[in-house]
Amino acid sequence: MNWTRFVPLLLLAVPGAAFAEKLTFDHRIYPPLAAVLDSGRTEMIRFNDSNPKYITDRIAVQGTSVDHWTEALDIIVRLRSSKMNSAGDWAGQIQRTASALCPSTYTTIAQDETSLTFERRSSACPAGTPQSGLYRIVTGRKSLFMLNSLAMGEMSASQRQQWLDLFGTARLDN
Repeated sequence: MNWTRFVPLLLLAVPGAAFAEKLTFDHRIYPPLAAVLDSGRTEMIRFNDSNPKYITDRIAVQGTSVDHWTEALDIIVRLRSSKMNSAGDWAGQIQRTASALCPSTYTTIAQDETSLTFERRSSACPAGTPQSGLYRIVTGRKSLFMLNSLAMGEMSASQRQQWLDLFGTARLDN
């Protein structure tokens, strides 16, 4: 099966009227991601809509499966609420959770009225915990959307730039 045509439906179309918005981005910007999606390897993708208020996709970009990866992309959509209403709210939650696992530093890369892009670098993490992460959170009318790339080790400068270029193509379609 050619995942390229199926990806927008699998990753971005979310059931229910609450999720009338959808996040789109150009996955071809990062060739390793495009290669996985074009490969048709179903073991590299996990879609979870068991909680309709918090829907996730994980794509293992490097590794043998979605359970055994060294580089991955998460795509998450969640309903806004009084406690989780902005990109900053979600970034704060991510930072508290990650810092509880291992010492981490955070750098804001870009921010505007509706989005936040930041980087996480961690050290002395337990085995199986990503040490590097790039995050882009976009605030919609009813939902929050996140793209985050994760690496078990340090991201190369080239990887980092390609992920940021991909994140730069992210936009909300209503």
